[in-house]
Amino acid sequence: MEQKGYSAAQVLSDTGITEADLLDTDYRVTYRQRINQISNILNLVNDPGFWLDTESVVSISDFGLPGYAMMSSASLDQAVQIAVKYHKTAGAMYDVSFLQEGDDAVIRLDHFLTGGIVSKYLIEELFLGITPLIRLLSGQTFSPRQVSLNYDPVTDIARYENRFRCEVRFGQPFCEYRFDAKFLNARLTAANPDTARSCEEACRKLLNQMDIEADLVSRICHLLLSTPGEFPKLDAVAGHLSLGTRTLRRRLRELGTSYQSILDDVKKELAIEYLQTTDLSVQEISDLLGYSEVTNFRRAFVKWADLSPYQYRKHKRQTE
Repeated sequence: MEQKGYSAAQVLSDTGITEADLLDTDYRVTYRQRINQISNILNLVNDPGFWLDTESVVSISDFGLPGYAMMSSASLDQAVQIAVKYHKTAGAMYDVSFLQEGDDAVIRLDHFLTGGIVSKYLIEELFLGITPLIRLLSGQTFSPRQVSLNYDPVTDIARYENRFRCEVRFGQPFCEYRFDAKFLNARLTAANPDTARSCEEACRKLLNQMDIEADLVSRICHLLLSTPGEFPKLDAVAGHLSLGTRTLRRRLRELGTSYQSILDDVKKELAIEYLQTTDLSVQEISDLLGYSEVTNFRRAFVKWADLSPYQYRKHKRQTE
């Protein structure tokens, strides 16, 4: 973002993250902070799909411990299995699964922590990074067969297909990255069984050491997104999670957040999604988000986007 002319302060605004935090290798970023940071980036650049215009450059260090475990694996098949098994250690905001359908190897994403344009950015950023990663691991020329996305394009389809260099399908049941399953047999250039074992053991320990509470925010977001317009109270959420209300409040406080903050984030993402993709009136969106008065919704939205809902929708449609 600095290369695009934006400051770190702009990117980190209202996230609770400081530039000094980025230099602390022990610093843990919450899901809410990451979502807010990505929202800042998207609002600053204000070009849906801008990430499609830059070639992805990846290095093994980008993927932390799982990256080194993948690199030292005997085959691409083993590397993919490791990536799927330990993806949560990299703070992924979705679940990743791997399957084979005929001659296709399929990497599928599901159970997204956030929605709207942030979710689309995360999905496409990951899929764009898979191709150069496989090339790096295998040392072979490689391209996907097909990319499937379960939403409408944020820009023209040609922009997608030029970037992915394959067919891109929208409005599909799942978000999937498909490639020729024969590549799974590829021997990796840096295969080393001893290193693979030690790295995977380190991944296993890291996964075991991660606080169970860190999944709370994700679970709460999934619950709220599954019932838009019928947001439960804190005690109902606690009951759904088999926790006491005080215990849930305390654990969220220890994570630097609160139920109200999570609920506000979910409402923000839904509001943006409704304004961008539907013709619902501001009053109808306010009702769907559970506001008793439309003025309260307007006030909240201005705080989120520095624009009123009407201004935001008008601006987005003028730029499409």
